[in-house]
Amino acid sequence: MGVYSFPILIAVLILFLIAVHTAIPWLIYTYRKYGYFSFWSTFIILTFIFYALSAYFLVILPLPDVRDTCAMQSADTKYFQLIPFYFVYEIFSSGNINWLQPASYINIVRHSAFLPSLFNVFILLPLGVYVKYFFSKTMTLKRMVLIGFSVSLFFEITQITGLYGIYNCPYRLFDVDDLILNTLGAVIGFKIAPLILALFPSKDQPLVKAEKVFRAGTVSAMPKLLAIVIDYYVVAFVWLIFSLIFQIDHGPIEFFSKLLGLFILQFVMPLLTGGKTIGTIVLRFTLVQEEAGYSFRRALLKRWIGLITPWILGNTFLVVTRYAQLDMESDFYVFKVWMQVIVLGLWILIVAVLCIHIIYVLFRPRTRQFYFDKATGIGARFNKDTKYP
Repeated sequence: MGVYSFPILIAVLILFLIAVHTAIPWLIYTYRKYGYFSFWSTFIILTFIFYALSAYFLVILPLPDVRDTCAMQSADTKYFQLIPFYFVYEIFSSGNINWLQPASYINIVRHSAFLPSLFNVFILLPLGVYVKYFFSKTMTLKRMVLIGFSVSLFFEITQITGLYGIYNCPYRLFDVDDLILNTLGAVIGFKIAPLILALFPSKDQPLVKAEKVFRAGTVSAMPKLLAIVIDYYVVAFVWLIFSLIFQIDHGPIEFFSKLLGLFILQFVMPLLTGGKTIGTIVLRFTLVQEEAGYSFRRALLKRWIGLITPWILGNTFLVVTRYAQLDMESDFYVFKVWMQVIVLGLWILIVAVLCIHIIYVLFRPRTRQFYFDKATGIGARFNKDTKYP
């Protein structure tokens, strides 16, 4: 079992790394396409990635300990098996099977060539199901045969080339039976896919819900938060390029530059564009004033102040810690220490409260608002020109 469990464990670890590093791009894509987080679409994508990784690692792992695999092999080592259905010949020629004795038929299953052959059928069977799900309207049996054969050929080329030249000799056999059985498995998966997919929600279900969400125009809390994250990353990226070009490494300059950038993106830009920032444009919605208590200008300014306050406190602590250097003999050293403790304490308290608030809003009904929107009467609506999926 270790031969199979180790590649699957590696696939799980890599899937986790992929999920962590692509979480924000995936959320942006999901909210841009559907207007809400589609758990079903996410589940399908993650399971497909996991399957693809598992299938690939089952083919290439375990890797040899050395690159010089030729030195580990005898001179008469065979790298090719080009006789179709040779596994059938192996089973019936050395499996002690007597057709007149039904009890001997169990030896077919017990033969050493049976399980690898069955595994080669099953390894691409899920591929046929996924292809049917993703391309149900355009995929034909002939195309499925071509896809299954191509994927299997990719696996075999990977093996016969020694992982594309990393090893100087192949460490696994190029077997034409693998091509046949892999392709057969993909076709079987394609044909039985309707029976399996009938147990799960329809592929069109997220699209139907997305149309309702866009028609209603209501924007949930998550895309609002993502829009703010996008705005910050834009400012951080611009500063990174600017600092690299002019070779600037100065905390206060970075602090005030980012503060100015966030002011432009989250106050000046929506004021000039009627409620749009770079983040809201990406996610296809617009900030609107839902309450008449303030002018839109004043509401945007208060919203920006509410957004920026935790960030200012955090960066103030970092700047003070980095640049406020005093000798321990100085009369002001105690003052510096207390100032750092107070600022750090306030920042930790605000971050903790902010995290609790964000979690509370995200996991409560969509009518809940973030503090900076509720206090200013700022809401959000999907753009009128938003096209339904």
